[in-house]
Amino acid sequence: MIEQQKKVVKFTDPRISEALMEWWGSLDRNRGDRADLGRCKSPEDVVFVPAYHRLRTALSAFGNIYDPSLCIVAAVLSHAREHDGSEKCAAQLARKPVGRDSPLMSERRFRKFLTIRDPATLLREGIRAVRLLDGTVNIPDLAQSLYWWTRETRKEWAFEYYGKIV
Repeated sequence: MIEQQKKVVKFTDPRISEALMEWWGSLDRNRGDRADLGRCKSPEDVVFVPAYHRLRTALSAFGNIYDPSLCIVAAVLSHAREHDGSEKCAAQLARKPVGRDSPLMSERRFRKFLTIRDPATLLREGIRAVRLLDGTVNIPDLAQSLYWWTRETRKEWAFEYYGKIV
């Protein structure tokens, strides 16, 4: 018997990206949802927020959901205020503001960010990264990266970040 290959959520899929953006936009219409998610300190806290379950339901139509990762995505994206799809999130963190020679996220902090393996730490530092960007971030790219925070993702971030500052 041949097993069916399990579908997995990839935020780079336009249909999934659209569902994610619709959910994220709904946070503006219901500030209470944004506030509830914004107060979450761990992925476990997120499970108790109805807005998370709306995201989970919307995305489960496209494949299997890994809840611990999706919880991180929901909590971090609740801090995003604007979508900027002009470049990937790591490159956005490497931007040098006018009048400064250093990037928004320092190289030292970025290297430390890439070493994160703990979900609660990834949630906390993901929120800090969004704050460094003043809440303007590439929503689907950040969601994809946080959901699939693997060695390969961290390598991609390194190429994006250092490619921008060199």
